[in-house]
Amino acid sequence: MSDKTIVRDRDQSVSADRYAPYFLSLINNRLSWGASQLYLSLFDLGLNEWRILSALRNEPGIQALRVSEMVAMNKSVVSRSTRRLEEMGLATAQLEAGKRLVWLTPKGAEMHDRIIQIALRREAALLDGIEGEDLDMLFSLLRRLTDNLAKVEAVDRELAGK
Repeated sequence: MSDKTIVRDRDQSVSADRYAPYFLSLINNRLSWGASQLYLSLFDLGLNEWRILSALRNEPGIQALRVSEMVAMNKSVVSRSTRRLEEMGLATAQLEAGKRLVWLTPKGAEMHDRIIQIALRREAALLDGIEGEDLDMLFSLLRRLTDNLAKVEAVDRELAGK
């Protein structure tokens, strides 16, 4: 190959050690992949189903749209995963006042309560060595990043010309 057909310049991109999206993505991907594999092997449930179980435990009898908002998942993924939970007898849907509301069954609540113990152990391992004021600061910063997502979305709309 001639030098004209390849790029050899370095340091023209982001530096991973100072690029927040890199760390957030790395942490999220490894946590999500690990949780999904573990929950599939132990309970035959993936991470999407676990997130829905958790949402329904926090807000029983809600619409799938609300679940989508709570767990930041696409509506079609929530619909498909909710259907699977219903097929497994872990959730049930009822029509009330023209709205399809989703609830955990007793079996679903028991499954949630089994999985949450594992989820909390995994979180404790992740946060090992971060305590007191550092932990408070971590959650404060995470909330600030979450609040700033609206600004990121505004940048996206601006750049996309919308």
